[in-house]
Amino acid sequence: MSHAIPKSLAALMAVFVGVFAITAGGCDDAPAFIPLDGSGAAVASASASATGSGGEAAGGQAGNSGTGGSYGPFMMTDSLKGSTTGNAIGGSLGPDGWTVTAPTDVLWYAIPRLVEGSIQFTMSNVTIANLVVNDNEVFALYEAGHGIAEPINYNPEFRENHYKSMIRIYGQAEVDRVGQQKIMWGMCPSGAPGYGACGCASFFEEPFGGDPNWDGSPQTLRVEWRDGVTRYYRNGNEVLAVDWSASGIAFGPNELHFSLGSSRAAAVGTAAMPVGAVFSDVVVEGVTGPESSCGG
Repeated sequence: MSHAIPKSLAALMAVFVGVFAITAGGCDDAPAFIPLDGSGAAVASASASATGSGGEAAGGQAGNSGTGGSYGPFMMTDSLKGSTTGNAIGGSLGPDGWTVTAPTDVLWYAIPRLVEGSIQFTMSNVTIANLVVNDNEVFALYEAGHGIAEPINYNPEFRENHYKSMIRIYGQAEVDRVGQQKIMWGMCPSGAPGYGACGCASFFEEPFGGDPNWDGSPQTLRVEWRDGVTRYYRNGNEVLAVDWSASGIAFGPNELHFSLGSSRAAAVGTAAMPVGAVFSDVVVEGVTGPESSCGG
């Protein structure tokens, strides 16, 4: 059973497989719970610089905390054209979407706990010219429960996050990888505090690759997780995949948030959002489900 969620409620909710390689300059963000050898209730804060109702959310029990009751499908859209149901920290909203005006700009969303799902958005006006630093991080997904505050702090809350994903586009400063992309996927079901050392089995991979060309035209990027595989798509074509089906871990954070941009840019000089990039047409789809735990 599904039903439409009123926009007022939506505003409150709204919210690797290649070679595993760790090289100099690219690893300070690997979760500490990874040996180098959790209710999806939506919680949102007021937007720092842009608010509005530029999207809609719908789904069966979309705001279910996961502590009981039924689960079901969820969908959210946010055009970002003139307004947003997310929480913008910097940037500017206009008729074409949300434009990055500073390297540390972030726009974050709170969504229900999607045990499988996808997040898609369009990014325009990105060329090698504005991919300047090593790590241009345009998307992040993370555990936001157990009292983790927004905007999420980089270290340790995001850096060591128990359910961490990120899309990174390498810039001019990363000379051997310019324009290539990386997808990170990490999972640890040991619960509170949602970051730091994992109390049981964990999983993390971060493959990179893909077409290094960026010509400023609209690019549709999508992260999808289901059936034990996470896939990163660009313009409908699969670029990278992470197979975690043999890990024995189910994706189920306590609370799930995602962002365009990441908190790492405010803490690390080698990370940034590409200034001048324009984001639009966010689409979130998935199925809600239970929080994961160690051994279960």
